Amino acid sequence: MSIFSSLSKDHLNKLNSDGVIIIPNLIPESTIDEIKKDTSSWFKKISFNNRISSYVINSNQWIEHGGLCSLESLKVALDISLIDFLKEYFMNDPSLGAISVQKKIFSEKGIPLHSDLGDGLSVFIYLTKPDEKFGITEFVKKTHLCKIDKSFQTQNKIDDATYIDLEKSPFSEKDIIKTHGGVGTVVIFHRSIWHKLPKFNNAGREILMLRYFKKNTPSNDHLVKNSFLKQLTPIQKQVLLENSAEKIAPSISELGSNNESFDIYKIPDWKMYLYFLKFKLFSKAKTS
Repeated sequence: MSIFSSLSKDHLNKLNSDGVIIIPNLIPESTIDEIKKDTSSWFKKISFNNRISSYVINSNQWIEHGGLCSLESLKVALDISLIDFLKEYFMNDPSLGAISVQKKIFSEKGIPLHSDLGDGLSVFIYLTKPDEKFGITEFVKKTHLCKIDKSFQTQNKIDDATYIDLEKSPFSEKDIIKTHGGVGTVVIFHRSIWHKLPKFNNAGREILMLRYFKKNTPSNDHLVKNSFLKQLTPIQKQVLLENSAEKIAPSISELGSNNESFDIYKIPDWKMYLYFLKFKLFSKAKTS
C-alpha cells in the first residue's frame, strides 16, 4: 500500500494557499528504521568531498546521493501516490531533483529567514522526532505568493537564497507555522516560501530531503545503484530521469541534467577540508 495514500485535495489546496503542509507521523516507523539502517554505515564512512560517501559542510553531515545507499529512500521518494499528488500540483509530470540525507552533527546558531531560488517543491521527512532542542524549520505561510521588496531584504546573501527581515515585511510572527509531530513527520513546501531554522543546542536531527520540479526542468544529478533501478516501475524511472541515465561504473548510473550542486554554495576546497578536519577532531575527542 502507498504510504502517501492519505494525501488529499484538501492537502493540495492548503499547499497552494499557504505554501506549506505539515503531516505529522505519516511515514511508518518500520520504513524510517529501514532508511536509517541503510544510511547508518554511510554516516560512518565520512570522507573529504567524496560523492560516494558522506561529507561535512559546516554543522551538517550529508549523504548527497540517497539512491546509492538506500532503496527504501528511493521507494519513498517515488511513491506512486506522492507522484500523483505532485502531478496535480505542477499540472505537469514531476521530476525528482535531489534525494539526500542530512544529519546535524553540531549545535547551530540557526539559519535566518530566507526564500530559496526556484519554483519547485521540497519535501522533508523527519527520521528523528521534530524538537526545538534539535532544530525545527519554521515557515511564514502564504509568503510564496509575495514578491520580496528590497525594503525588507537583508544583506546576508551567502548563497542562492534571498534573506528577509520579517519586522519590515507585511507579515508577522502570527503567520509562522512550526514543524511539529513525531518520527516520520512529512513537510511539503514551496521552495520560495520564507522559512528559517532557529538556534538549537543539540546535534542529532536527521532528515530525508527531497526536491521536485516540473518535467524538463534542470535537476541535480543522481547517482543510483543499477540494482535499485531494476526494482522501479516505468513511471518511477521517468520521475527519476532514468531516460538520461549514463553508466559511470558497472554498478552505478548517473541521472539528471545538472551536476553543479556544489557550485550553489561556492565553497572552496580549503573550507571543505576544514569542515572535514573539525568533524574528525570532534569525533576523536568524543571517543577518547
